[in-house]
Amino acid sequence: MSARRAPVRRAPVRRAGPCDVRGLSTVEFAVVGAVVFLILFGVIEVARAAFTRAMLEEGARRAARLAAVCPIDDPYIVAAARFTDKDWGVRILPGLGAGNVTLRYLDENGGVVGDPTTDFTAIRFVRITIADHQVPLFIPFFNLTYKPGPVSSTQPAESLGVTPTEITPCQPSP
Repeated sequence: MSARRAPVRRAPVRRAGPCDVRGLSTVEFAVVGAVVFLILFGVIEVARAAFTRAMLEEGARRAARLAAVCPIDDPYIVAAARFTDKDWGVRILPGLGAGNVTLRYLDENGGVVGDPTTDFTAIRFVRITIADHQVPLFIPFFNLTYKPGPVSSTQPAESLGVTPTEITPCQPSP
């Protein structure tokens, strides 16, 4: 006679259902979302830093051009480098002050003319330098500041604001 075996009872196999993984999608989104937003803000800030550098170069170029045709040490020259006409500087280059802009008058060898008002005829070039400007970057979890190097532009001196009849100050366009 053969002995009958009793059926072996096994523990039921539980399969992961929707109740067991509740919150997993939220955690995954939090991790992946943080990385995506970090990369997104990084790309935006790199573009903003490149824009700032381009605006510093444009400010130096336009101020050097004005210095070549405006009277010596005209206040509008430095204002043009800072984009202060029509309050553009507040929006374009916040934090750029007059102390960041240096105007130099150069002789034919590139040396600085000591007193440009008395040694007017020695001026052959004008140079504008913008230095020590800082831009805070808005990247989450990081406290970074972009510090572009000095930007300068040199132009050959032209009239320096002197006409045959008078010295005309530079005025912003209306």
